[in-house]
Amino acid sequence: MARDPVVRPVTQGEASGPTGPREVGTFEAFRDRDFRLLWAGTSSLGFSQWGQQIGLNWLVYMLTDSAVELGKVAFVGGILSLLLGPFAGLLADRYPRRAIMIGTSAIGSLQAAVLAVLVLTDTVQVWHAYAFAIVSSIMNTATGPAQQAYVHDISTPESLTNAIALNSVAQNVSRIIGPPLTGVIVAWNVGAAFVMVAAMRGISMLTAMALRSRNQQPRERGLNPVTEVFDGFRYLASESRLMLLLIMNALPSLFVIPYLSFMPIFAKEVFHGGSREYGWLVSMLAIGSIIGLLALARAGDVRHKGRYLLGGEIMYVVLVVSFTRMDIFLAALACLATAGLFHSVARAVNTSMFQTSVRSDMRGRGMAAFNMGSGLTPIGTISMTFLVTRLGVQDGVMASQLICGAGVLLVLIFGRSVRRS
Repeated sequence: MARDPVVRPVTQGEASGPTGPREVGTFEAFRDRDFRLLWAGTSSLGFSQWGQQIGLNWLVYMLTDSAVELGKVAFVGGILSLLLGPFAGLLADRYPRRAIMIGTSAIGSLQAAVLAVLVLTDTVQVWHAYAFAIVSSIMNTATGPAQQAYVHDISTPESLTNAIALNSVAQNVSRIIGPPLTGVIVAWNVGAAFVMVAAMRGISMLTAMALRSRNQQPRERGLNPVTEVFDGFRYLASESRLMLLLIMNALPSLFVIPYLSFMPIFAKEVFHGGSREYGWLVSMLAIGSIIGLLALARAGDVRHKGRYLLGGEIMYVVLVVSFTRMDIFLAALACLATAGLFHSVARAVNTSMFQTSVRSDMRGRGMAAFNMGSGLTPIGTISMTFLVTRLGVQDGVMASQLICGAGVLLVLIFGRSVRRS
């Protein structure tokens, strides 16, 4: 089979057809049966990930009463995602993506069910939490590139941005509902949280099984996996446009998003509140994200994507900086919701530009590298912690945002291939 042609992105002044981009409905991608199934699977997977994270954290805290142990469990999962990400991308390039989604969901459901039995029979130990954190991290890492590449597989160039936006809505819905729902379940019985995780991953497995198989470009057998991973990195490094898009994805993860870890401090010390205020601050970001993604889904295959990307990230930084200067709670909520709106649009546009620019046989490895950029937040938290301890929470967070803003401005000035897209 011949190599799939590279889809050339629309540049400024061009149209995707004789009369410009075709207008699509807000829920255009839902016309496709496989996308509806994929959306349901993404939603259930999101709920399972929140259930696993919150349930496991609470379990570790119950067993050890130690913040250090909480940090160690989170670190083990985070570092594994970074190390295994490139190989997860290779997996998505080598093997059927539908099969990967089925397999990872099945294993994830099984591990959650076993952990639920251990908790409910009161035989669980701390080392079990580490073991299941490792298994969960591996499964989540392997699922990501396959799932994202499958979105491209079932989309047309005109509907891809719509599909990416709607798929991101699924993730944000679980982000709003998942934590409080899991909190209620954990308060009743922590073992029940893992029963929920097993059920949600089971639903994800069933939806993946119902998907149609998609043809992928056949690959040579006997190639060294490590060599193929490095081939993927060499390819990305040789494409300046792809490198700039990766940088634009990594900058917020390193210098902006880590401020979420300090939201409890904002809630208590800046707004003189407690857990309720903390919950509202975090939720408003997700609510704003959903609004922005639905608007982008309605717009469809927008022209001048580079402007949406760069302008959205600049506004994201400006709004988070403004948030750090506020002491009126309602104004802060509005600011965060608007920040979530701009960031969600910018990230979805970035994903669309990346997917349509990356070579077909490198799509899995490309999306793995993209996900690695999103996974840099724990590293960014370290640098922001240093700034916060030296400057205070408001000035420390603001300083980190300004670093990101400077990076975006450099891309704006020198990144012509992105700016003019």
